[in-house]
Amino acid sequence: MPTYAILGATGKTGGALLTLLLKSSDNKINLYVRSKRKLLTQRPELQTNKGPIRIFEGAVTDVPLMQSCLSPNVDAVFITLGMNENVPGQRVNQDAAHAVVAALCQIRFADLKAKIPKIILLSSCSLNEHMSTQDPVIVHWILTRAFSNPYGDLTLAQQYLEMHKSWLDVTYMQPAGLVEDVQKGHTLSLTHHAPSFVSYLDVAAGMIEVAQTGGYQWVGVSPVPKSKDVKVEWKAPPQMARGLVWHFMPWVGFAMSYIGIF
Repeated sequence: MPTYAILGATGKTGGALLTLLLKSSDNKINLYVRSKRKLLTQRPELQTNKGPIRIFEGAVTDVPLMQSCLSPNVDAVFITLGMNENVPGQRVNQDAAHAVVAALCQIRFADLKAKIPKIILLSSCSLNEHMSTQDPVIVHWILTRAFSNPYGDLTLAQQYLEMHKSWLDVTYMQPAGLVEDVQKGHTLSLTHHAPSFVSYLDVAAGMIEVAQTGGYQWVGVSPVPKSKDVKVEWKAPPQMARGLVWHFMPWVGFAMSYIGIF
């Protein structure tokens, strides 16, 4: 039975991963969350699930807890953390990268033959220099500023993981804009991203495909939906507008957040 760990199981991508993995009774699933209560509120069926699901509640910086989540014999760990808002000071992906590496070091030191899981990090096509050339210059300029803080967090997390290239196997899942929609089917591309949006379920399916088939070591890959009738995320324009405020005038962003506008 394959074993998977999901970091960020209460988020939309983590939730989509859980939905798809639960379709097979052969999968063992370790869920790492900050709030078990939130997870069980979202997924009440897990309260009575006595099957192959383990829940780990704690801060992402808790290395001993992370070590327990990633052992024994976990095949892949999905890191699906981060924010969609451009609030300054984000470092959750950096913290996760440091904790995962530290936990895997402890696992390897305890047993040199221990299985080291493949790491699949949810990233963005805007951070892929080849895929981003597909976008008009002005669009790329806006995106990299409207999401500068989560992108900065992801970039530093990726740089830290790459310091351990000699013994880790990492793939960056780099989709275009995300939207809640039904699963359309997908293909994985190393060269281009979806022309507009891609559903969380198709992103999750792409991450599972990478975990199950292997390959894609140390590259960015993007799930491209097979159907053209993917929904449009109409929340994206105001979200980008808020992101530009956070980027260029963070003091205004904090003030707007304080009074409840953001």
